[in-house]
Amino acid sequence: MASIIYCVIANDSNTTPLCEIALAEGNFNLIAQKILQKIKRGSSASYVYENKYIFHYNNENGFTFLCMTDAAFNNRTAYTFLFDTKDRFFEKYGNAIGNLKAYSINREFGEIVRSRMSFYNNETDSEKINAVKKNIGQTMDIMKENLDKILDRGEKIEILVNKSQGLSDSSVSMRKTATKVKRHMWWKNVKYTLLLIVICFVIAFVISLIVCGGFKFKKCQ
Repeated sequence: MASIIYCVIANDSNTTPLCEIALAEGNFNLIAQKILQKIKRGSSASYVYENKYIFHYNNENGFTFLCMTDAAFNNRTAYTFLFDTKDRFFEKYGNAIGNLKAYSINREFGEIVRSRMSFYNNETDSEKINAVKKNIGQTMDIMKENLDKILDRGEKIEILVNKSQGLSDSSVSMRKTATKVKRHMWWKNVKYTLLLIVICFVIAFVISLIVCGGFKFKKCQ
């Protein structure tokens, strides 16, 4: 059955995901990163991969909401999912969105994203879907473009998707990725802190040399 397979939310200033959920195992996050790096602010677009999968995204207020679906999945429903997710995101985090770090909301908001993916993937009652579309009021028809358009010339990435592994394996994979990113950010912060300490020490030492008349510190004895 055609479905929403993957969703990622990212800040424009840093394409590292704030939240990333996958319902299958695969390397589609590589393509997602390519798209995130070339997104125009305030835009929406859809990119087709070999008539098998489609990447849809909507960018608003400095954040990108992107999902990957099977090619047969309804495009308007995919965008309804994105707008639905976007509205819930801004409503939940409001003024705090500027303080969000990489994967910092993966557990909390990830459950909401997962729930909405399940709703749009399994809801067969078109009236319920249409009710959501009416409330959001932003459904649109987006022209689909070939994925090759955003890849570097000559670059070819084969998308691999293994739905048989299901939710559990993909969740473990995302948690591992989140842990690696958090560890990298922690070490980066430690390095900046140590560098700042060294700079402060050097400045203090230079000032003391000037005040005390050189390396012999004659004026300070």
